[in-house]
Amino acid sequence: MSIRGRLTRLLGSAEDLTPSYTHEFASQAPNLQQTLDIFRDQWITAFPDDLDVEAGWVNHFDPTVDTRVPWANGVIPDGLRGKSILELGPFEGYHTAMFQEFGAKSVTSVEASRTAYLKCLVVKEVLGLDAEILYGDVPSYLAASDEPFDVVWASGILYHQAKPVDFLEAVASRGNYVFLHTHFYDAPTMSTLGVRSRFNSDGDEIVEWRGRSIALHRYEYETDTSQGVFAGGPRSYAMWMEKDDIEFILREMGFSRIEFGVIDYDNPTGPGMFLLAARDS
Repeated sequence: MSIRGRLTRLLGSAEDLTPSYTHEFASQAPNLQQTLDIFRDQWITAFPDDLDVEAGWVNHFDPTVDTRVPWANGVIPDGLRGKSILELGPFEGYHTAMFQEFGAKSVTSVEASRTAYLKCLVVKEVLGLDAEILYGDVPSYLAASDEPFDVVWASGILYHQAKPVDFLEAVASRGNYVFLHTHFYDAPTMSTLGVRSRFNSDGDEIVEWRGRSIALHRYEYETDTSQGVFAGGPRSYAMWMEKDDIEFILREMGFSRIEFGVIDYDNPTGPGMFLLAARDS
């Protein structure tokens, strides 16, 4: 048998070795729009007006529209300036950029979505951000590293977890301040919201944690969870916690000072809130 025949037998035909993707090349000199168009029609976030580019439709980079970072900056004594920040799930990097604007000493962002991670690298380059952006599973990162931070920023990630109690405990063990923006399950209001059809009570669980029975409510995603503009978790489902249980865990972990920025029971995608928890001194 010829060498080519042996290779074909071992590795398969040339057609079998052909990648399933195609290489795409730029057609213009380097420019911001061309860079953002790597993810054309996949952005949710609109970029600052002074960049004069087209991307998404939500003005997350504008602190007068997305008020979460400026709100937290006003609640934390001395603000975010000089603070080390661990950001979990940066998505499209808009809070990463705001941290720099408010003078953070360092920012470490961990993103599990491949597409979101690459978007964050684009944002980092386009805006010239000084941040460490890591690609990996967030719970695994928290389990593998014990590096402390001044602030742990968990915005839009708790309600995408399959084991949210473990996740929240890990988050609360890593910083002096925890910012949490999340949906939560509230039975009285859930029945009036369209999102109620996403919940499967057959999959609900009870978790025992420090003498408390914590109810977890199974939420089923109804869209493609692969790439694009999907803003969910890595599985086809997640487990939502109830508001009182979230507060209980934070307080048990040493965060007796909890200030709420928003508590919204009427959000059509599910009741939500954002808060800042401060560790007892």
